[in-house]
Amino acid sequence: MARRGAWKSSKVVTKKAWAVLKANPYLFAFPIIGVVLSVIPLAVLGIPALYFLESDNNWVALVLAIALVFGVQAVVTFPAAGLVAAVDEEMHGRNASVGKGLSAAFGRFGSLVAWSAIQTVVSVLIGLVRGNGQGNVVGVLLRNVIAAAADVMWRLITFFVLPVMMIEKASPINAIKTSSSMFKKQWGTQLAGGVRIGGLVALIVVLPGVLIMIGGIALVFVNNTATVIAGITTAVIGFLIIMLGALVISAMRGIYSVALYYYAKDGEVLGGFSGEELQSSVQVK
Repeated sequence: MARRGAWKSSKVVTKKAWAVLKANPYLFAFPIIGVVLSVIPLAVLGIPALYFLESDNNWVALVLAIALVFGVQAVVTFPAAGLVAAVDEEMHGRNASVGKGLSAAFGRFGSLVAWSAIQTVVSVLIGLVRGNGQGNVVGVLLRNVIAAAADVMWRLITFFVLPVMMIEKASPINAIKTSSSMFKKQWGTQLAGGVRIGGLVALIVVLPGVLIMIGGIALVFVNNTATVIAGITTAVIGFLIIMLGALVISAMRGIYSVALYYYAKDGEVLGGFSGEELQSSVQVK
C-alpha cells in the first residue's frame, strides 16, 4: 500500500493513541506526576544555581545546573517508565494502575537512575556544542545546526529505551544498543525527521494556547489596571492550555512508544494501530 503523507500519518496515529488514553484515563496521571515532581529539583537546585550565578560563582552555579538537569530528568523518567509498564499491561489485556506502573518503575530504580545520568551527560554535551551564542554568526549558526541534528538523532535512536528497559529488563547501555538496532532494522539509517505523534493535539490545543498567551502578554503592556489584570489572567489561561496539550502529547507518546516497540521488534500490532500506520509513522528520506 502507498505510504501515508506526513500529516495524515500523524493525525491517524494521534487519534489511535488518544483512543487508548481515553479508554484508560488513569494513564494521564503519569506525565502529571512527572511535572509536579519536577518542581522539587527546580526549587532545591534551580534557585541556588541562580543565586550563585548572580554572585559570579559560575563554577558552583554550573555544578548545581548540571545537578538540576539530572534531578529533573530523573523525576520525569520514573513516571514515564511507569506509563510504559502500565501501557504494556493494558495492551496485553491485563489490568494495570498508577500504583502498579510506578511500582514497576521503582523496581528498575538503579537502571532508571543510570539512564537519567546518561541523558544528563548527553544533554550537557549537546549544550556545549551549541555554546553560549557568542562568536561570529556563521559559527553560532553552525554549532546550533550540529547540536539540533545531534539532539534529533539521539532522540530517535533512544526512542525505544524505556520500553526495552521496562519490558526486556535490559540495562541502559544494552537498551540504547537494542533501540538503535531496532530502528535501523525496521526503517534503515536514512531517518529524516523523527517519530510523528501529537501533531493534531499541537494544532488544536497547543497552538491556540500559544496565541491566547501571546494575546494576554500584549494586554499586560496596556496602561490600564483592568486591562493588565485581564492580560495576566488570559496569559495564565493560555499557559495552562499549553501545559494540558503538552501533557496529553507526553501520555500519547508513551502509549505509542510501546505499540511501535512491539511492531519494530517482531511485527506484532497492538493498541488498535495497523502495521501500515506504525510503519509510516517514522519519517525516512
